Amino acid sequence: MSSKKVFLISILISLISIKAFSLDFFWDFGTVFAGGNIGYDGSIGPEFELDAQVGDFRLESATGFLLAYSPFNFWGVLNGRDDPDITLTTFGNFTLGYDIFRFRKDAELIPYIACYAGALEGLDKFRVDCGLLFNLYSDLIWPGEIQTAQENYHLRGEILAAKAGIRLNQGQPQIYAGFGLNLIALGMVFCNDLPQPKPSY
Repeated sequence: MSSKKVFLISILISLISIKAFSLDFFWDFGTVFAGGNIGYDGSIGPEFELDAQVGDFRLESATGFLLAYSPFNFWGVLNGRDDPDITLTTFGNFTLGYDIFRFRKDAELIPYIACYAGALEGLDKFRVDCGLLFNLYSDLIWPGEIQTAQENYHLRGEILAAKAGIRLNQGQPQIYAGFGLNLIALGMVFCNDLPQPKPSY
């Protein structure tokens, strides 16, 4: 069998599988989390961390399972003057989760496992997070253009997010927690010239 036929059959099987599992596609601009972690690597006390993800693309099934990919994630521990900052910038970021609140439109509660690989600091650098993610959605703050994109172009941007769990970071276990804002919502906070939400009557 030629490689072209194998490729066409693979595409056909993929399309049938997507239809069979009732998968839907959604995307988002990304989320910025601020929080902290406690590690078992000999460090004393909690460390402040920043976790920013740009671009989220995910497939959701009617059963609640989801698979997501992001092309860019920046994670860092911001230390004082005496200690250098620790960063990890990755381009291969995959998440597998299950939405417990799959029947609700305004909230998600997702047990998940996420792998962050393809690091700028070296291909041997990676982290794996396993935890619980809560997302809160609302149309009240969004400009009309964002609301239109949500209705017609599969945009799904949360307003607030929170997550907590355990992770393996550079081979070291950590406990982490953080609160997040959607990148567009964060931009609206700092940029007054963005379009304002239209009142609904």
